[in-house]
Amino acid sequence: MNSRERVISAIHHREPDGIPFDLGGMAQSGIHRVAYQNLRQHLSLPPMNVETLNVNTQQARLDVDFQRRLRVDAHLVYGQWASPSSAGVREDGDYLTYTDEWHVGRRMSKKNGYYFDVHTHPLASDAIDEAWAHYTWPDPTDPSRFKGLKEEASQARQAGRYVVLMGLCPGIVEMYAWLRGYELFYTDLATEPKIVAQFLDKMVELKATYWQHALAQVGDCVDAVNEADDMAGQTGLLFSPNTYRHLIKPYHRKLFAAIKQAAPQVHLLFHSCGAIRPLVGDLIEIGVDILNPVQITAKGMDPFELKREFGRDIVFWGGGVDAQQVLGTGPAQKIRDDVRRNIEALAPGGGFVFAPTHIIQPETPPENIMVMWETFQAMAGSL
Repeated sequence: MNSRERVISAIHHREPDGIPFDLGGMAQSGIHRVAYQNLRQHLSLPPMNVETLNVNTQQARLDVDFQRRLRVDAHLVYGQWASPSSAGVREDGDYLTYTDEWHVGRRMSKKNGYYFDVHTHPLASDAIDEAWAHYTWPDPTDPSRFKGLKEEASQARQAGRYVVLMGLCPGIVEMYAWLRGYELFYTDLATEPKIVAQFLDKMVELKATYWQHALAQVGDCVDAVNEADDMAGQTGLLFSPNTYRHLIKPYHRKLFAAIKQAAPQVHLLFHSCGAIRPLVGDLIEIGVDILNPVQITAKGMDPFELKREFGRDIVFWGGGVDAQQVLGTGPAQKIRDDVRRNIEALAPGGGFVFAPTHIIQPETPPENIMVMWETFQAMAGSL
């Protein structure tokens, strides 16, 4: 089997010739640029000018020699953001700052800063009608978004990789919170259903338009689309299941239906961190094929239980090793034990792609990453 055949077999709930391995094949399974540089050096790969795939997370764009060395089965096509440097990163006291195309202000500490965090919210106003009237939305059909998309997807497909296409922006709920500010976002959920509908309807409109254009151009070379919405924390959901089902789920359903209509053959790969278990059945119902990251240390996210309850109906992409409390610190035996346990839980019967629970953090020792990889390789074909 080549990489694509291996992943597709797993997605169809069959055991392939080996468990598929992913690192950086989707937006939330990658590696921070600092950790990537360190790992390349550890592997004696030639020095490279590391390209940042996502300025906010500082995730690295993985080079072909690295993908081959670690036998990565999936390839992420991120495309181009419209006018990504229109504002430019500038110094502001102790911070590096910039404003993205959604007019969201972001900053990163100049001293030991690793990420650009949200700092200002353009629609954080009690006079929402007025703020909305003066707000300029990004153009999801801007040609610069699609520059090089077809070429990269085609090359990855020809190389036998499973190709994942990234979307316009983070999820409809996340974007709502970033634009509005978290305090007003939660106030809206509790008291302003018309404002919630206004925001989510607009986000679905923009995202669906993007997917229609993107998939019309590259859908024949793409195996999955990468959508996301972080809807849970370490100990529970960020809002009640009832709130999700009444205020948010209809908009996810509408968006996912638009994606499937644009390209019925693609798999829908959906990311949500945290204790998402109460909503997994809902996500299956509205068309999610693959769930990431399987944050196994969050409340209710025991991998054996998840596999028993949902393993026939959804694919688990992630959960291979805990990037939060194990991979970054070790020791080596703890990493080995974690990898083995999670593979034993999630791999039988297919329906599993091995990946860390999230982006590998900057200070993760390269030796720890290789312990993870070597343990995985020793087990990948043994089940």
